[in-house]
Amino acid sequence: MNLTHTLELFDTPKTARVERPITAQREGRVYYQGTTWPARVYEGVIDAGIALAPSSWVTVVGRYGLTLLIVPTLAAA
Repeated sequence: MNLTHTLELFDTPKTARVERPITAQREGRVYYQGTTWPARVYEGVIDAGIALAPSSWVTVVGRYGLTLLIVPTLAAA
C-alpha cells in the first residue's frame, strides 16, 4: 500500500472559514464545502507572527493528502 501524499493545486481556488487558529507554524481547521478540514498555510505565504483567527476567511488553493492548503483572503480595496 502506498501511503505517500501528493500535492494537488486547485484550478479554481475557493473560500473557507477558519474554525481553529492557523499560523505559519501550526495547522488548524477550516469549514469548507459543508465540513471541517485540517488546513495549513501554503508555502509560508504569511508572516511568521500572523495568526488566522476563527471566523476569518481564507482561500483554499490546494491540498496535501487530507490537509487543505490555504492563503489569507485579501479584503476588497
